[in-house]
Amino acid sequence: VIRRETASIRQGLEQLPDTHDGVRQSLIQVGISMVRFLMEPHVLAVERVMSNQGEQHPRLLQAFFEAGPWAMSQWLQEKLEGLASAGHLSLPAPSQAADQLCSMWQGMLIKEVRMGVRLPPSEDELKRQITGAVDVFLAAYGKR
Repeated sequence: VIRRETASIRQGLEQLPDTHDGVRQSLIQVGISMVRFLMEPHVLAVERVMSNQGEQHPRLLQAFFEAGPWAMSQWLQEKLEGLASAGHLSLPAPSQAADQLCSMWQGMLIKEVRMGVRLPPSEDELKRQITGAVDVFLAAYGKR
């Protein structure tokens, strides 16, 4: 399930965009897909199980981490490096940039939904969250 879902998230950057606006829109699309996926009830349930059972089943936890969060981070880093090679981004530390972008996409929103202190956001709220994160990211790393 995790591999299938992360594959669908990746569609937004399968073809590297060739304009600044294309880069922005692609990063927004990937961010929305990723955060929407992270808030799915079945994903939240799996994360709870992994958190609770990780100590007893460390190999299962490691496999889950490698198939989901780590694979997504590695993929995003590779795509950001591709955008940098194409002249759209200036990335002195691609791994750190990918981590920062993922963190900004999620913000407090994911923590609040995971903890049950708020409902998942509306599509408009989600788009504002992701768009703001992408705009900050591009202000720091984008080339015009």
